Amino acid sequence: MKTAAVIQAAGKGSRFHSDQYKLLTPVDGVPMIIRTLEPVLAAGFDEVVVVTGAHAEEMQQVLVDYPVKITENKNWKLGQSTSLSTGVRAVQNSSDRACLMLGDQPYIKTETLRELLAESDRYPEEIIVPFYQQRRGNPIIVPSVFYDELLSLTTGDEGGKRLLQKAGYHELSVDDQGILRDIDTVEELHSAYMDKQTAETDAEAGK
Repeated sequence: MKTAAVIQAAGKGSRFHSDQYKLLTPVDGVPMIIRTLEPVLAAGFDEVVVVTGAHAEEMQQVLVDYPVKITENKNWKLGQSTSLSTGVRAVQNSSDRACLMLGDQPYIKTETLRELLAESDRYPEEIIVPFYQQRRGNPIIVPSVFYDELLSLTTGDEGGKRLLQKAGYHELSVDDQGILRDIDTVEELHSAYMDKQTAETDAEAGK
């Protein structure tokens, strides 16, 4: 099956009170959107699409050297649902399933993305949703049979949730806090960084 990754990176990041655009804020010295993109590129998707909106020109410049397709959501002010539909429209004729991601998940693991793909291979007709310690996270994998539902989304920020409520999903337990770590505020970024440092220290100590 052909699998596309669709990274939603169109929002203004208004809750991230900083002089710098959230998705371009450095995470371990690298812009957040690139830190999110790196595990995606390593996971082996057939196609990677980044949906831009606010700060589209700046994002274009940062992404120019990466093997991704950039599509601009002109209606980004109407909510995240419009980025979902914009991204799905860009891959609907070239993919059998799509991994729907958020651009502000810099701590997602490549291994997690590969686990999602493998689970989708086992359950190709179902939406695959990751869980960490019984908490639902992102990204999710959606078979093409649900594309029309996503393409019908025109406003709001609850499009993905509405689809899950309507269609149901298959749960996949993963060992990755990164699925819960979409960064909305400067404080959340700091907290996520500290958690990462603690996890790395514990791993080195063999805990």
